[in-house]
Amino acid sequence: MEGCALVVEDPHCYRKIKAGRPLRFFKRHLSRLQVQYSFKMEQEEIVAIDEQSFQEYVAYHAFLLIPLGRIPSLPGCFLMIKSCPMEYETILSDVRRIVHSLEPTTTFKSILLVADTSKQDGFLRQYTSVDMHAYTTALDKIIEERLVDKLVIVDGKDSAQL
Repeated sequence: MEGCALVVEDPHCYRKIKAGRPLRFFKRHLSRLQVQYSFKMEQEEIVAIDEQSFQEYVAYHAFLLIPLGRIPSLPGCFLMIKSCPMEYETILSDVRRIVHSLEPTTTFKSILLVADTSKQDGFLRQYTSVDMHAYTTALDKIIEERLVDKLVIVDGKDSAQL
């Protein structure tokens, strides 16, 4: 088996190249694949010099994938985050904070966000009103940023909607 490399151009957007996905996206998914397909991952940054300012910048970030030849057991766990429409103002920042703070130390098999929309008022400890449009907009932004792998919407009618 031979190794391979994945190279990300301008990972820190120094030259303002519109990247399809941020560097953390590749780190997250390659660390998950590393466990499933048994390879060692090394990272290397390739530095270049800006022709106008003569400053060094990271032009490429390379992930070197070296196969190990053995299949380990699958460590890791699932992360499930539960939310309700009352959290419409903070859900995006909360999910970002949870995922970005836990991912460097844990390899998650999958990250799920459960949105419980079965109740929109009359909460036991209601601290704010509900704005369903803002809540669904925040959920769409979470999916767009690929912070979670799956969004499960529980509306109280069906068992679950994926």
